Amino acid sequence: MTKLFLVPVISVFDVHDAVIRDWLNNLDDTATFFHLDYPFKLERYFPENGRRALLCANDIHKEVLSLLDIIDPQAIFLDIPTDLYELENKYNKRLVSPREFWTEYYETASADIDGPAKTLYRIYINEVVDKNTRLIESKDRLPLSVVFYGLDTKSREDYFEVYEDIFEKDGEFLLQAARVVNELMNLREKPKNLWYNPLKARQMAISYEETEKFYNELLNRLGRLLKFKVRDYIVKNLSVQADKFVSSYEKFLDYKIKVDEIKISNIIEGLNVLTVQSDNPAIAVLCEPLHYYALLGALRKDRSLNQKGITIEEPDISSLMYKIKPFIQKNRIMQNNYDMALNILGMEKARIYDIPNAILIPKSNDLLKSPI
Repeated sequence: MTKLFLVPVISVFDVHDAVIRDWLNNLDDTATFFHLDYPFKLERYFPENGRRALLCANDIHKEVLSLLDIIDPQAIFLDIPTDLYELENKYNKRLVSPREFWTEYYETASADIDGPAKTLYRIYINEVVDKNTRLIESKDRLPLSVVFYGLDTKSREDYFEVYEDIFEKDGEFLLQAARVVNELMNLREKPKNLWYNPLKARQMAISYEETEKFYNELLNRLGRLLKFKVRDYIVKNLSVQADKFVSSYEKFLDYKIKVDEIKISNIIEGLNVLTVQSDNPAIAVLCEPLHYYALLGALRKDRSLNQKGITIEEPDISSLMYKIKPFIQKNRIMQNNYDMALNILGMEKARIYDIPNAILIPKSNDLLKSPI
C-alpha cells in the first residue's frame, strides 16, 4: 500500500523574496553600494514587520522539513506550473541537482530588478535557495520522482489577478467598517504587526498579520451593532463597500473552485502515472494552506485511490498550522467579512458557495480539524 500525505506549506523563498524587494525599493544608490561592501546579515536592516515575517516563515519551513523526514516520501508533488514540464523531467532524469532545480525555477525572480540592487538581491537570495533543496530530498537520498500539479503559467497569473482584486476590496471594506464602528464606540485593540506584499507576475501575494485580537473585537462589535437600532446607520455607510466586496469575493470563489478541481485532477493523474511506474511506500503533496482543506476533502472522497492501493494518511499538523496562522490571517478575515457583508446587504449565502471548496480557512475552533 502507498501512503499519501498532504502537507500545507508557506514558500520560504517567496517570503524572503518579497521582504528584500520591499527593502531594496526604499534604498538609494549610496546605501545599496554600502551594503554591497558588507552583504552579510541583511535581515537586521529590514523593517520589524518584515523581520517577524521572516522568522515565522523560517520556523514554518523547519516544521515542514521535520514532517518530511518523518514521512520520508519517495515522490513529492509540487504546486508549480504544469507547463514547466522540462524542468520536471530534468530533475526526474537526474540531470540537475536539487539546488540547480530551485535555481532554475527561480531564475527569473530578479529580472525586474536593475543595477547594484540586483547584485545585492542575488547575494542575499542565494542562501535562501539552499533552504529549498531539502523540500525535494531527504537527509540521505533524493526522492524517486517530483511531480508538478499546479495550473499552467497563464492561468496562474489570471488567478493572481482575481485574488489581488478581492484582497483590495476586502481592505476597503475593512477600513470603512473600522471607521464606522469607531464613530459609535472606540475600539480598544489596535493592529499590531501586519505586512503585505502585492502580487508579482510569478508569485503569490505574501501577507503576514498579527491582527487577530483587533479584528475579533471589530467583528464582534460590528455584529452587535447590526442587531440594534443602529443597523440602518451601518447599512447606509457600508452597503456600497459591502456590495463591491461580495461581488469580487464570489468571483474569486468561482475561480478558486475551478482551480481546486484542476489541481486535484492533476494530482490524481500524477498518482496514476506513479502507481504504474513503481511502488512508492510514501508520497507527499505540498500545497498552499488556501487549498489544503479542499484538496484533502477531494482526495478522501476519491474511491479510485483505494483501488490503486493508495491510502490517505493525516499526520499531526497542529504545530504546523499554529505557526502558519499569521500568514493565513488575511484569508480568515476575508472569509468572515464575506458573511458580514452578506448580513449588511440582507442576503443569504448562495448554495453554490456552501461547499468545502469555498472555504478559505476553517473557523477558528475548527482550524486544526479536518474538513467536513
